[in-house]
This record gives sequence, structure tokens and C-alpha cells, in this order.
Amino acid sequence: MVKELIKSLLGEKNTARVRRLKSSLSAARAAWYSSGAPAADITRDSLNVRQLISVHMLEKALAVSNMKYLSAVKYPELISNIARLLDMGLPPDDYTVAVSAAIIRSALATLPGHEDEKSQLGALVSRHNIPAQDYRGGAEVVPSAEILSHANFDFNAFVSSRHSVRKFRDKVIPGPVIREIVRDALYCPSACNRQPFRVYYSEDRGKIAEIIKLGADGFVAPGVHDCLIVTCDRALFSPAELDDQEYVNGGIFLGYLVMSIHAHGLGSCLFQCLRSGFAKQALIRHVFGISESEVIVCCVGIGELEDEVNVACAQRRLTETVAVSLDS
Repeated sequence: MVKELIKSLLGEKNTARVRRLKSSLSAARAAWYSSGAPAADITRDSLNVRQLISVHMLEKALAVSNMKYLSAVKYPELISNIARLLDMGLPPDDYTVAVSAAIIRSALATLPGHEDEKSQLGALVSRHNIPAQDYRGGAEVVPSAEILSHANFDFNAFVSSRHSVRKFRDKVIPGPVIREIVRDALYCPSACNRQPFRVYYSEDRGKIAEIIKLGADGFVAPGVHDCLIVTCDRALFSPAELDDQEYVNGGIFLGYLVMSIHAHGLGSCLFQCLRSGFAKQALIRHVFGISESEVIVCCVGIGELEDEVNVACAQRRLTETVAVSLDS
């Protein structure tokens, strides 16, 4: 039925062109993901993202017990990629290095044989002191009851009690609290678990004032005394992928971040510095030493709530206008 509908909408000639394009894109993506050993002149960033995608695909295969896929993986190349990343300057406790070792070890443990690969990986981990044992890798069984036991609360009351606040107590949020907030927000989903986010913060009032001046455009933030810079790293996405992944993934993370701030008893407000243009982004990156590969997704005002908070009503749309049934 779907094929007939596409043909009727596009015509036979265009349908064939779409089919060829889809086939070419699929082939290009497959080649990029698992084509054999990367070229000798590949950059560290490119190898890093290729490795992250490859090992996460292993985790997906383990989660659905796809033994055909697991048996076809070229493990020597994945192990060799870890060695190459180390040679390129990544430390043994780098996320990609350690999590790759943990996932590959978990995958090999499910397969008979592969003794050479197991030995090769073990020697590499031992020689470089890679802390693979500190990283969860592979797949695990989680009882549904355990998941649901944490879902028994009034979520609507929680999310509806969060407001955009633009006036806080004149206090700076301590670094350990910021790190706890970020720790919880990192449980958001991201493309192939790449977690391409960074949150920049400071406890220095001079630096904070500069962040607010550049990132919040002042007029909306006279009562904001602390501010975070949220970025998403383009280097963790391949040319074969869709555009704007940094904003898709960064937006998902922002949603979790503001809810984590709320859960920690603090208030927040998002300042979309993109409207100030890319020149402002470049200035923020320059002032605070942020990498050129990182897109500044948003700045987030954060602070302790006063006894009473004046906020915009911000009426939400009717649910029926957003949740649109395809059956009617």
C-alpha cells in the first residue's frame, strides 16, 4: 500500500530516483560505519566518532541478541582503533577508549572462540591501564518492576511546577551542585549514546557577569546572578549524518537539564543566544576558550528561588492541538 501511494504521488520516474538515492545513502552510511580499517590519514575526531558509533551498534546488537551481527563484526579492527586513538594522544581513561574496551570485551564474552581477539584486547587494556572495569558496557537485564518503581509519582505536578525564572537570590551556585545537576541530565538519550554535550560554569562572579552579558543579552536577566553555557560538539557527528544533529541532541539535553535543575530545588531560564547571531557565538567561544567545533546551544540562567517568584503565566496550548491522531 505504501509503495503504491509513493508511486502515485511521485510518478514512476521519480520513485525510481528516490529508490536509487535511498540505496546510495544506505550504502554510504554502511560503508562509513563498518567499511574496514579507517584510512591512515583519518583525523582523531573522525576516528573517535566512528569508534563510538561502532561500539554502540555492538551494544544494540547485544540488547536484542542479534548473534548474526555480533559474529560478523571485525573485532581486530575495533581493538586496533583503540590503540590508534591512544597513539593519537587520547589518555587511557578517555571515555571512548575505556567504554570501547568494556563493550568489546562484553561482546566477545558472548561468542565462542575469538581467543586471539580476547587476548589482544586483554593485553592492550593491561599495557595501557585502561580502566575498562569501571565502565558498564554491553547489555543488561532490568526487571520491569524496578523501572516502574521509580515512575510512581505525579509527573504532571512536577513538570507544571517548573517555571522560567528571571530573578533569583544574589547567590552563586556551588560547583558540586552544578556537577550533580549535569550528572542527572546526562541520562537523556543521544544519537548512538555519543553524549556530545558540555556545560560550562564558573564560581567567579566576574566570569559569570561576562557570561550573562554575552549569552543572556542583559535586558531579560537583571536578576540573574549565575549562568551556564551549554554546547554540543559537532566533531562527534559524521558527514554521513543529517544536518543540525547538534541542535537536536543539544535540545534533548536542555530539556533534561532544566528538569534536573528543578529537581534540585533551583530555578532556571533559557537564553537562546542563537538569535544574537554566529558572531556572538564566536565571541563567547573566544572569551571562554571553547572549542571551535562546539555549537553554543543555549545559555541557562540558574539560581536560588526567592520566597515569592514573579513569573510569566506562559499558558500552554490545548493538548488536542499538539497530540494529533492519525486515525480520525
